[in-house]
Amino acid sequence: MKSWVKEKLKHIADLYPQERLEKSKARYTAIWQGKLPQDRYPFVFSPAGFDYYNDVMTKEDNLRAYLDEFILRGFVPDDFIPGFFPGCKPSTIPSMFGAPEIVIGGDYTCEKILHKPEDIDNLPFPSIRPGTPAAQWLEYEQYFLEECEGEIPIHVCDMQGPTDVSAQIFGYDNLFLCAYDDPKRFHKLMTLATEAFYMLWDAQAKLLGEHFIGTHLYGWSWVPKGAPVSLSADVMAMLSAEFFDMYCAPYLAEIAARYGGVCVHSCGDFGAVMPGLCAIPGVAAVNAGQMSVKGMLDAGFKRDKVIVLSDMIDNANATLELAKRHNLLMDITLWGAWPQDIEGSRKAIIKKANQVAEAARF
Repeated sequence: MKSWVKEKLKHIADLYPQERLEKSKARYTAIWQGKLPQDRYPFVFSPAGFDYYNDVMTKEDNLRAYLDEFILRGFVPDDFIPGFFPGCKPSTIPSMFGAPEIVIGGDYTCEKILHKPEDIDNLPFPSIRPGTPAAQWLEYEQYFLEECEGEIPIHVCDMQGPTDVSAQIFGYDNLFLCAYDDPKRFHKLMTLATEAFYMLWDAQAKLLGEHFIGTHLYGWSWVPKGAPVSLSADVMAMLSAEFFDMYCAPYLAEIAARYGGVCVHSCGDFGAVMPGLCAIPGVAAVNAGQMSVKGMLDAGFKRDKVIVLSDMIDNANATLELAKRHNLLMDITLWGAWPQDIEGSRKAIIKKANQVAEAARF
């Protein structure tokens, strides 16, 4: 272990004593087992130092940035549990089919490799190819594991679901038309994309073993062993209820059955598919990037499922009051807590966290 890594890990261990971590883990575990914690909802403030999802760095720079982030926020009395998140690139699973990565203005996407339904017949079975984003995340995870000698757990990378992956390599318009015009080939493509999801998830779980945190929703939210797998399905905001139920839901049900449950994310307003989503056997949790808790409830969210919440700290009291009124299960991230001068505002940040903790108490 490098001396600077050892020094930072010692500092982190001092900031996050075992008693603190166990209390937070107990809160999360209760939520993911379908129960309210004994004292209060678990919550974390959003990242303070850098952007987990969009900052792309070398392995060593990434390691240093994360360790510094853990130290920076260690004084905050929330439920943050240090853990590495390898990264997010929508090109990750498409790269398993040979789709070349494209970078446009800092956004990572991929080239379409399918142009007509007949091209699906020649699509190769997915594999984790050297030099691709999928392989890169495994390399990062191996690096974090070795450099810290297993002292810090590691999250799964951002995992796109089969509909989004299929749309990226074929185009959304082409995919939707294919579902109607050539359903056999549509289902062949979706099946291959589902197999790629399995392959990448299982490779990470095998590599990391007991150090594996099975969620990218969010890359700073801890989940216990046995929690549902996480999956991004941003396509849901584009779909009608009928299309979703017929062409997307079966694959989510299959993934949920394989792993014992699934937590599904979408950005945007996907209220139209909320009833169908919550009716899928094994959908255990939903993460809405932009929908409020009230909006989710109004759209038909089932209250026996977990809400992986992202909200502004100014809304915390109202959101927590609503959650307690309906006995909702919630894993909460709050944004807007960090001032520009973090070191000079420690007392104010601690006060905010204590206020949230009190509002989250049952």
